[in-house]
Amino acid sequence: MDTNKYAALLSIIRLGSLSAAAEKMGYSPSGMTRMMNSLENEMGFPLLHRTSQGVQLTEEGKRLLPSIRELLLAEKKTRAVRCDILSLTAGELFIGSYSSTAAVWLPPVLHRYCDLYPDVAVHLREGSNRELLEALQDGELSCAILSEPRSYKGDWIPLMEDRLLVWLPADSKLAEKEAVHPKDLDGLDFVSPPLHAETDVEAIFEKHDIHPTFRLTTSSNYTAWRMVAAGLGVSINNELVSENWKEDVVTRPFVPEEKITLGIALPSLRDASPALKKFIAEMKAHLAGEKE
Repeated sequence: MDTNKYAALLSIIRLGSLSAAAEKMGYSPSGMTRMMNSLENEMGFPLLHRTSQGVQLTEEGKRLLPSIRELLLAEKKTRAVRCDILSLTAGELFIGSYSSTAAVWLPPVLHRYCDLYPDVAVHLREGSNRELLEALQDGELSCAILSEPRSYKGDWIPLMEDRLLVWLPADSKLAEKEAVHPKDLDGLDFVSPPLHAETDVEAIFEKHDIHPTFRLTTSSNYTAWRMVAAGLGVSINNELVSENWKEDVVTRPFVPEEKITLGIALPSLRDASPALKKFIAEMKAHLAGEKE
């Protein structure tokens, strides 16, 4: 079976466009169209139809989608196990991560991991909860390091709790407080991560019914930090990401304290590739050493 066709189909559905999927996967638009026509001929029924909102799955395609995802995950596992049998260390890892855990945890973990397993290729992708979970679901990631998902059908490995902090300009009146109540942020100018991405920040807003003024949005934590330092608003982030940044920003905890649980989401620990299981073991060992 030509699994490239199935991977292309998932890319089309995720991006909502044949041409966008073709560009991402290195095909011409006409080549992508021929590939989908070939797949539909093999199936015996249409899989896609075009609407004003883009390309969407037919009802028949929707019924096939879970099986297609399982097929692609099985193919990746088969390749990884084969590599491990041949060389004991070879394989590929596709790791998704928050930018905070990518910057703070992954450098020392991957330094040791790559020393131990130099033939394993590691590919990193940073993103929000929604982006990482969608990539996991589509089989594009081996695992994702993020805060505990509200609903995820795969396995979840908790690693540590991290406090959420309020980032304040140095001249903010709230900086005079030892801790900030969530309602103190109501109506303030806010420097936010991308909206409607199921972020930890949005969960805090929903939990406490907070309605700040979204003055700026950015996907970069460091950019958000600099915007707060420039007096463009307040922000919220986890303590891990800001522990090494000091310039012109005051950080305060919430009262009552707000925490998130950071961990690793993956489709199945039992069925994880050897390379992934070794990575998880190295991550746990690193964090255990930090606690000591």
